[in-house]
Amino acid sequence: MNGRILINKNNLLNNFLEVKKFSPNAKIMSVIKSDAYGHGIIEAAKILKESDAYAVATIKEAKLLKENKINTEIVCLQGFSNTEEYIYCAKNNIRPVIHNFFQLDIIKNTQIKNSIKIWIKVDTGMNRLGFNESFTNEVLNTCSVIKEIQKPLGLMTHLANADEDADNFSSVQISRFKKICEDRDLELSIFNSAGIIKYSNHFNKYSNWVRPGLMLYGVNPCKNLNKIKLKPVMSLIAPIISIKDCKKGQSIGYGQSYIVKKDTRIAAVGIGYGDGLSRQLSNIGKVYFENNYYNIVGRISMDITMIDIDDCEIEIGSNVEIWGPNINIESVSNSINTIPYELMCNLGNRLDKEYV
Repeated sequence: MNGRILINKNNLLNNFLEVKKFSPNAKIMSVIKSDAYGHGIIEAAKILKESDAYAVATIKEAKLLKENKINTEIVCLQGFSNTEEYIYCAKNNIRPVIHNFFQLDIIKNTQIKNSIKIWIKVDTGMNRLGFNESFTNEVLNTCSVIKEIQKPLGLMTHLANADEDADNFSSVQISRFKKICEDRDLELSIFNSAGIIKYSNHFNKYSNWVRPGLMLYGVNPCKNLNKIKLKPVMSLIAPIISIKDCKKGQSIGYGQSYIVKKDTRIAAVGIGYGDGLSRQLSNIGKVYFENNYYNIVGRISMDITMIDIDDCEIEIGSNVEIWGPNINIESVSNSINTIPYELMCNLGNRLDKEYV
């Protein structure tokens, strides 16, 4: 017996419609990279079929979508890394993001039979990917005269602090972006999930494409803003595979990191760090079953997590919730000083996904 990931299709669609409400005049580039944040890239693409485009990180992810007959425009956020990948993009309606001069040189020096749409990424202060502001006009001008590149060009940037409570930097980045794109015929994209919630109503002129990611999967990246009605999409459940009586003073699991405080019953749950469950939840996390919460005790091992069920009646084979509608994934991530992205993306292929 092993854990499972339950994906609520209706909630995923609800969250997509919430994006539409917040950005009614923008095209939606649904971000489904990293296996749709652990939700299943192919299935998520099918559920989000009203998207204007899908965003992935790598050409490998783009190829997976094409192999599964996903014909909606695909945006590759890291772009191509060699001539072969560039030609593949041109042949297969994949819109690469170019962010460095190495990629620009490939475009200039490679003849293609098909025309290609591209995004150009400008670095407005995140200092990750993108052309420096001082070079962006040069890049735009170069791309505007390459006949194989379809017009209008796309110009995007990424906000570094939009999900922070005290965010004074996004306005700086947006202002820098506005200066670059002023008086140019361009497709524009600034806002990720946090940017959509905080800023899209005020700056929609400068982002006619939005890039929702985390919010699609039911997590609000803006801790103090609840004006958007998101519903959790993923539930992580796992079965009880054994129950045993333990006496006060006995230890649980590797390293004897937990000592039983009173006579109790300890249940083994069929999930562990081999499935992608964070070991940091050892002696910290909780699970939910039938209106009760039970503490994770001892170190989480590769295949098994132990919980203290005291004298509660739980049958072997019963599934407990690790996160989902009763245990908010944000509270789980906060308890171990990480983020929901990491918890969802770390779940491994050993866990079956069930779409409900």
